[in-house]
Amino acid sequence: MNTTASTIFFGEDGFTVLDQYLSNNEPSKTFVLVDENTSICIPAFAQKLTALEADFEILEIPSGEDSKSLDLVNQLWLTLLEHGADRNALLINLGGGVVGDIGGFVASTYKRGIPFIQVPTSLLAMVDASVGGKTGINIGGLKNQVGPFSQPDMVVVDASFLGSLPEEEWASGHGEMIKHALLTGTDWPEVLSWTAKDDLQEEIKRSVAMKASVVESDFKESGLRKILNLGHTFGHAWESLMHSKGNGISHGRAVIQGLHVALVLSQQQGLQAELAKRYPWANVSTEDFEVLWHHQLADKKNENGEVQFVLLERLGAPTFGNPVSIETWSAALLWLNQSADAR
Repeated sequence: MNTTASTIFFGEDGFTVLDQYLSNNEPSKTFVLVDENTSICIPAFAQKLTALEADFEILEIPSGEDSKSLDLVNQLWLTLLEHGADRNALLINLGGGVVGDIGGFVASTYKRGIPFIQVPTSLLAMVDASVGGKTGINIGGLKNQVGPFSQPDMVVVDASFLGSLPEEEWASGHGEMIKHALLTGTDWPEVLSWTAKDDLQEEIKRSVAMKASVVESDFKESGLRKILNLGHTFGHAWESLMHSKGNGISHGRAVIQGLHVALVLSQQQGLQAELAKRYPWANVSTEDFEVLWHHQLADKKNENGEVQFVLLERLGAPTFGNPVSIETWSAALLWLNQSADAR
């Protein structure tokens, strides 16, 4: 089943549809995957579903990117096997992006694929990770290098889960919403003023709808879908570098850093200056340029050995497949460092 706007549901309506799904499909066994942070969501989640079997199994993993490993995937496969999960079993991923990524990977590979449902609990997962059918684990210190495209049967987005979200996790999701605003021109620059205290249900719906429409037109990322990687070429490299130094940062924060780079490479310094007022550029040591470039060379969207960026011709007008040389890229980072120092 393709995840399109018709299979993404919001709020209480979403749980009504999920309850109907459970009644109609009668999974042989239901598993709910959480991490230690989202396990507290289980009582409220279960209370919303009358058709959820009382004896559903809870699978809990450690939070954070380190969980996206083959070792942990193997543990989850074995746990499913030990609990008698067959091809009619159901896996519900209740959590943030890591839970969705690893849960989708496990479900799409166990017994060649069992159904799974995404119930994101973080802003980042709501507007990004749960929509689009990408699953993945990390290898060699690089993000999401292994994993299939595999669509959930349903995505349920309920903003009520955001009430207990830490500020830094909210900012992570905000980074992806800023990216969507740059891609479409919608909500710019208003998006930069949004805070965790705002009621953003309609804004979340618009952000989800934007990504879903792009994914629907290009599921396997052969063309247009590549625009969704705005800020990600450098962002993933920055995230990997910080993680290797023990200074782990959220995905959305890394994307924001990547947006700065993409905007300068696009010669959109005005947009970059607006972004910097809310989220300043974090200076990059020249000693790290080489390893960052090496990480970018491993980006899955590259072709012919070239590092390719998504750039903006102007606000709301993205282009993809733009090769960038190490000289041009290095000059952009130096400009950003100098500009930040001058502020």
